[in-house]
Amino acid sequence: MNAWKDVWSMTQTKVGLVFAIVVPLLFLVVWMTGYQGTTERLDQLNVGVVGEANDPFIKSLESAPFTVQAMATEAKGLEALDASEVDLVLHKDDATHQLTAHVSQTNAEFANAILERATETISKQLNGEQAFTTSIVTEHAVTDFALSMLPLVLGFVIYIAAMTMGIQFNLVSTILKSRHTKWNLFWSRQLLHGIVLLVVPLLLISMAHLLTDITTPFLNLWAFEVLVVATCIAVTQMNFAIFGPIAPLVNVALIPFQLMTAGNIVPAKMLAPFYQSLGTFLPVPNAVSGFGRLLFMDGSVGAQVLHLSFLFVGSMLVTCLLTATKKEQMNDELVA
Repeated sequence: MNAWKDVWSMTQTKVGLVFAIVVPLLFLVVWMTGYQGTTERLDQLNVGVVGEANDPFIKSLESAPFTVQAMATEAKGLEALDASEVDLVLHKDDATHQLTAHVSQTNAEFANAILERATETISKQLNGEQAFTTSIVTEHAVTDFALSMLPLVLGFVIYIAAMTMGIQFNLVSTILKSRHTKWNLFWSRQLLHGIVLLVVPLLLISMAHLLTDITTPFLNLWAFEVLVVATCIAVTQMNFAIFGPIAPLVNVALIPFQLMTAGNIVPAKMLAPFYQSLGTFLPVPNAVSGFGRLLFMDGSVGAQVLHLSFLFVGSMLVTCLLTATKKEQMNDELVA
């Protein structure tokens, strides 16, 4: 009985029980509310159709559940597809009776599946005396399934690693806080983080190049991974500074939000309104999006770099501010 009382009195025991109850419940609530009504938001999918705005073919698509816009040329449509301005490009060639649909490897699987089925339906509606044949082209297609999973691995797994590392480093700081100042412990943690930044991205990107056929320059992937790792560390560390003992729960609580808004299953714009822009303020969605563009299309990741940089700088500023405040409180207690 004494053992039970001692075990129950420990904060870690209560935190463990909260984990067991809250984590599965949180996943359930977040995913059920976030994905609810997804198929009713097909108007969030943008379809670019090659032709003039008054083209009868484009006019006939006005009743479609998608947002349809005219594209001057097929090349312009593909540029818009790469820039994520449209999710599908349709080109109808009356001379050859060919309907060509372009989707992107970087699109969410759910969106591509819907758009491909819609293309087949449109093709059937076009069929008259001479049937149209349909060709669906996946731009930047990846035949290696392992490579298609790499953005999620490089962008999400590192968050789990940083979160787990943060738990251990926080325990070390708790044990040593009576022997060293807050700032000495803080800068010691940052030195450890610096070592992680030197080693982990280099190992990950090197191993990825060894195991898969990657055409993206090594330096580009490495530099982006350094930023991703730094941001994940900064965000999880900030949560420890804000929430203390329950920080591990907060870091875990961010996982369902990040997985859902990453956009690799369902586009973020098709989620429930509350969740649609949430990914901008989280590290994993920006990381997954950036790696998708780097690996599949060697595209620009300027927006993702900007978002991650803001997250990193903001998280570090908050952590430093809270550390400074906590030190002042300790000094006040000592003086008293």
